[in-house]
Amino acid sequence: MWWRRHRNSRRARRADVLRVKAAVKRQPHWGRRVVVALLIAVVATLVMHTALRSWTSLRDDLLLSNRFFALQTIEVNTNLIWLTPQQILAWANVRVGDNLLALDLDRIKRDLELVPQVEEAAVERVLPHLLSICVRERQPIAQVRAVYADHGRLVPTVYFLDAHARVMPPLAAGRSDLQAAYTSLPVISGLDNRSLRVGRDLPSPGVRVALNLVRVLPLSPMAGQAGLGSLDVAEPDVVQVTTDRGAEIRLPLTQLDLQLQRWRLVQDAAARLGHRIRWLDLSMTNNCPVLWETGDPEPPAPPPRPVETTFNGGRHV
Repeated sequence: MWWRRHRNSRRARRADVLRVKAAVKRQPHWGRRVVVALLIAVVATLVMHTALRSWTSLRDDLLLSNRFFALQTIEVNTNLIWLTPQQILAWANVRVGDNLLALDLDRIKRDLELVPQVEEAAVERVLPHLLSICVRERQPIAQVRAVYADHGRLVPTVYFLDAHARVMPPLAAGRSDLQAAYTSLPVISGLDNRSLRVGRDLPSPGVRVALNLVRVLPLSPMAGQAGLGSLDVAEPDVVQVTTDRGAEIRLPLTQLDLQLQRWRLVQDAAARLGHRIRWLDLSMTNNCPVLWETGDPEPPAPPPRPVETTFNGGRHV
């Protein structure tokens, strides 16, 4: 009958609602999952902390203990000119008995390369007891005569410049072996005395061109034809060169290779005429004003022999 069908359908709907509610009640609450995750994280943190402390203790007891890796030998390259192995060891601040694994090689390399006479340093750790230090010195190619204040009086001194315009200190007292080699270097003049700071690079474009001229002249067309005595960089756009025979040459700051070729052409013309160059202005683009000096041309000057240092290329390990 119709009333039975209606009553059965309502009973069926009630049964479905009860089943849905029962299914919902069987699902775990989200708060339990959070608690479980926190417990896992705490346990993992405790395990990692314990393992880290154990490793630190093992490292301090075994690896960083002087019983196994005590420094016994320090090797410093001996092909040094400016510096001595004793100075290198003092700047490196390492001594026999230090733990080899505990040494900061980056710190040693950085401290050595802060020395004005050092261009590059390499430090190598050789287990179990050896430290190797290799230093490449800067090579001076020019000198600068200046003065410095000492207790209210001005004292003359001589600084040196390398190819990168790095200012290097005067020679130490008693280095007669270097005095003979370095006093013949070309002199750069016209600099502000306040700009000369040991360990700093000179930013002047004129100084850069003058040092480049010193470096390339032995390989240029003027090789063996003239030697450099002094280079004046007081003018902003010109380098005034005085050769070892007294000739004055004005060079611009651009196209140095071309200017050296022009200088050689004038030099050859002077040789053909039996004259010598007294004054030459190569800063002019359309011509070359020149002042001759009569007399027999002098024989070419022998090229200077620069003092060089070598670098063994030690590794930094």
